[in-house]
Amino acid sequence: MANQATAFEDKWVKAEDGHDIFTRTWFAVGDPIASVVFVHGFGEHIARYDHVFVEFNKAGFQVSAFDQRGAGETGKRSNSFGDSGGYAKAIPDITEALKRGKIEGLPLFLMGHSMGGGLVLNYDSFGPLRTELSGLIASAPFVLAAPPSRPYNLTATFVATLARIVPWLKIPVRVQAKFISRDPEQVALYISDPLIKGISTTRGLTDMLTNGHALLTSRYKDITPNVPILICHGTADSLTDQHASKEFADKIQR
Repeated sequence: MANQATAFEDKWVKAEDGHDIFTRTWFAVGDPIASVVFVHGFGEHIARYDHVFVEFNKAGFQVSAFDQRGAGETGKRSNSFGDSGGYAKAIPDITEALKRGKIEGLPLFLMGHSMGGGLVLNYDSFGPLRTELSGLIASAPFVLAAPPSRPYNLTATFVATLARIVPWLKIPVRVQAKFISRDPEQVALYISDPLIKGISTTRGLTDMLTNGHALLTSRYKDITPNVPILICHGTADSLTDQHASKEFADKIQR
């Protein structure tokens, strides 16, 4: 049932492989003008965006999203915090989310923030439903980590090696909360959130790093023609690299 007070509906769905996925849909005020499917960032969850998508709803957009594997309510139910399954699971899960979120006869947009932004940009280069999109929105996308958050080359190489041997191994990933937002209230909420764990498998972390980098080295060539892309990135971002976003944008416009 839809929650009339806040105009959203929570629902559990089964992924193609039977994994339980937690979803939330925020309904447009009045008849929707378009549908947006949203992909959240590393280690967080979709309930953090309630205050954002209420504004989308007021503008006529229906928004649907899901807690990725290993994150939020999805990770809690399966007791698998940190195990995202990597891109091998994330891309099919996004495809299924697009199928669920599509409203016949209306534009369909794919949006992602931070790690989710990197995912949606990659989806636009090889995702199965990329040609059905009316547009793409990447908010502070993870193409490269910003210098204050960038792992040493040796560390990244070591984790990549571990990913080939023990892809399921969980390791701590320290996201500095002060970099989450310039709003102290949002930082405090992030720190106190019981669903944010700060862990990843070696596979998940390596996939985020290597697929982000691939956007600059090869995948920019495969971006779907005639699908508009909006990239938004704060110049003070200390988690994801604004310059990498600009480089990617420049490459796809050549």
